[in-house]
Amino acid sequence: MKFTLSWLLEHLETNASLEEITDKLTHIGLEVEDVIDNSRLTGFIVAEVLEVVPHPNADKLKLCKVNDGSKILQIVCGANNVREGMKTVLASLGSTLPESDLTIKSTKIRGMLSEGMLCSASELALVQEESEGIIELSDDYKVGDKFFNCDPVIDINVTPNRGDCLGIYGIARDLAATGIGTLKTLSIPQLTSSINSPIDVEVTDGESFISGIYIANVKNQESPKWLKDRLESIGMRSISAIVDITNYIMISFSRPMHAYDAKKIEGELTVRKANEGEKFAGLNGKEYLLNKDISVIAGDKNIHGIAGIIGGKCSECTLETTDIFLESAWFDPISITKSSRQLGISTDASYRFARSVDPGFTFDGLNLAAKMILDLCGGETSSVVSAGSLDSADTKVSFDYQDVNKFGSVSVSPDEVLDILTKLGFSIDKKTEGNWNVQVPSWRPDVTIPADLIEEVTRIYGYDKIKEEPLPNNVEEVDSTYDNLRILMTNRGFHEVLTWSFMSESTAEKFGYSNKLFIIDNPFNNSFNIMRPSIMPNLLQVTADNIAHGISDLAIFEIGPIYDGEARSKHVLSGIRTGNNLPRNHYNTDRKVDVFDAKADCIAALEFFNVNCDNLAIERAEKEHYHPGKSGTLSFKNKVAGYFGKLHPNILDLFDIKQKVVGFEVILENIENLPVSRKKFIDYKYQSVKRDFAFIVNKDVKVGNIINVVKKSSELITEVLVFDVYHGNNIESNRMSIALSVTFCSPTHTLTEKEIQKESSAIVNLVCENTGGTLRTYR
Repeated sequence: MKFTLSWLLEHLETNASLEEITDKLTHIGLEVEDVIDNSRLTGFIVAEVLEVVPHPNADKLKLCKVNDGSKILQIVCGANNVREGMKTVLASLGSTLPESDLTIKSTKIRGMLSEGMLCSASELALVQEESEGIIELSDDYKVGDKFFNCDPVIDINVTPNRGDCLGIYGIARDLAATGIGTLKTLSIPQLTSSINSPIDVEVTDGESFISGIYIANVKNQESPKWLKDRLESIGMRSISAIVDITNYIMISFSRPMHAYDAKKIEGELTVRKANEGEKFAGLNGKEYLLNKDISVIAGDKNIHGIAGIIGGKCSECTLETTDIFLESAWFDPISITKSSRQLGISTDASYRFARSVDPGFTFDGLNLAAKMILDLCGGETSSVVSAGSLDSADTKVSFDYQDVNKFGSVSVSPDEVLDILTKLGFSIDKKTEGNWNVQVPSWRPDVTIPADLIEEVTRIYGYDKIKEEPLPNNVEEVDSTYDNLRILMTNRGFHEVLTWSFMSESTAEKFGYSNKLFIIDNPFNNSFNIMRPSIMPNLLQVTADNIAHGISDLAIFEIGPIYDGEARSKHVLSGIRTGNNLPRNHYNTDRKVDVFDAKADCIAALEFFNVNCDNLAIERAEKEHYHPGKSGTLSFKNKVAGYFGKLHPNILDLFDIKQKVVGFEVILENIENLPVSRKKFIDYKYQSVKRDFAFIVNKDVKVGNIINVVKKSSELITEVLVFDVYHGNNIESNRMSIALSVTFCSPTHTLTEKEIQKESSAIVNLVCENTGGTLRTYR
């Protein structure tokens, strides 16, 4: 949003300097992006050539007498078009040419003194091409005036919620609220109608409001210099007085308007939805194909504009226009945004309508523009015609002023709060002590809750006055615990990865998560339309990417949240191994990872939290992404501690992974519900003995039950480990072989072979009795 300092001062009474104003703008949230200081252009003066004679010492040069408004100067000039009586631009001594950075000095040219320079358009950087001759100015220019508008130009960044500050009056209002100045009273003219409008208006799109005034017998012409300077200083092209006035009102008050050549309109103007495939020719010279979602302003035969975006070529105002219909309307911001994007049109009007213009200024803006047209172009007006529903934005907010200090961390008195809100246009009804009923002005649709009012007061009072307070040191212990867990996993040969918290719904369903999914309403990509119910699919994708790049030996893990259908999250540790567990060297051959590696990783993570894993039950994993016969669930009293196992071949096929992959998951949220290890170091004085057992049992027998049976068979048993699970040759299809390593040790003596045999027999008998299994091997 660009505006000049003098334009701002039309609405703000202040003695503040430019620097103070720009500093205050940034402090209240209207960030100043640039200030264009045109003071270096003050030396370019409108001058009149009084006399032209040949240069006595050069055939192609002329000696000119020039009036700069205060004195007569002698200028040497080589332009062919210089002549007596013409007005042109004089670069006075000390000025610097914009095009070449040449500083003008008093100098002798071929022996004759030259006290300045008469300038061409290219030398002033007004055109890109080389121009012939010096600039010729019309008689409207006054000798001695500055040729350039040297007013500083301020460019601010306006946030999307502040459509009111896309007008200079709204900016002045905010500045006045800070105390830097006083907002000047805006005088709205009351027009007297002398004719009837031959054009009526109607709204059928169900979401718009349109009003207008018919002005007859106008004399459209070139805008006066002050108006052209205002618009051109901020980069807008002057077109004609009528069009320039509508732009002037838009920049001044964020009130877009449009003027139609009334003689080119047949019938009434209707705001309606376009017909599918309807064509429209815009003022920009382009033709657009419309659809039924776009609102247009149409007569009986032609479309005269796309609502809130651009006018039509068919009713364009020209210098020959004598009768106009001046429109002031309100259009739905969402509809304008969608239409603008669909058509690829962005205009000053659409930019403001998309951010919502003040519905309460619809008629005031219309009267201001109409009065300017009457003053500059003459004419006579009708009364206002209107149609549609105008949203008055009657919003009230219940507000406790004490919340400003409570939540804003400032010290603002109730009188200061009242003063700030009043200057911003809010009206306050003091219902009870501390509790106010605040009426929100029509130009602030973004203010709807008490927090918005707290922000408004704090913003104007000054964010720089907020007390500096150190943040509370309430870092959760779990954070450092997770850091230490990461160190453990790294020490076990893993690399940490961080993946998306989203995934596709189809991927989740293939992993068995079809019922409890949290679906995102507005995903940025269809491949990420749910919150992830598991980290395992993401780890498999990372694994597949690495294998595709030739990295087949991999161990990765991630600690992060997973989500259920209610968007409740819980943290898990998930890990994957694939390829060789250890690299081959002269001490050992390479070994492929297996399910016991995943189990060891899972148990190591649990033991990190001092979980007593001896008391955890081991059952077959019910997760669909694990192999049903080579996986397990660690649990305690129906609380799952974790999962481990070989990944199912069907799952690996989804990622085009052709090698074995094992994985594990630890449910970190359940750690506090698991038994804590109370193990103490026991110094066994006597030798321990190990025996291996292999039992053939039905596939539905839980390995955890076998371990528990073995542990309970003798007090001499210190450790029971599963080291093999086998299905295949010589084993019936419904059965499997479970191999256990059992360690015996006595605290009082060295066990004899006879004692060991006795304990081993007890193990075999109890396991076979409780599981219906048979002993396969013993050694």
